[in-house]
Amino acid sequence: MNNQDIYFPSMYFSYGQFMVFDQSVKLPGCDWTNEHFAQGFARRESTACIRALDECGQANVRVRTTPYVAKGEYLRVIAVPFVVESGVVLVEGPEELGTERTIKLLPGYYRLVVAQAMAGEEEVIDLFFERAPEALRVSEIL
Repeated sequence: MNNQDIYFPSMYFSYGQFMVFDQSVKLPGCDWTNEHFAQGFARRESTACIRALDECGQANVRVRTTPYVAKGEYLRVIAVPFVVESGVVLVEGPEELGTERTIKLLPGYYRLVVAQAMAGEEEVIDLFFERAPEALRVSEIL
């Protein structure tokens, strides 16, 4: 993927979450504890389940391969280690089936930054895939 933005309108999120995961992951859901809920995410090596700003609704998703840049409108920003194995990453709500919301990335290690804002009734989600030279170990709440 080059440095151009990819825009996906109208992702339906539910159960207060959405998922970003490598296509090789067959069951992308994560078990949520109270600690996960408080921090706003649960993750595994090639899966990130992110707490949405609302329980359910529509979100517009923008994907970038440029470094994250802070904006005043972001209400929640987290960064997690992420491994791309297959070269294809999906972004889905838990109840969506067969979406074509795919991102092609070079296999390897990434820092996935998820920045969330509200625009009226809809959530806006910016995903930044920052390439990393080696596996990252630490998640951050920015």
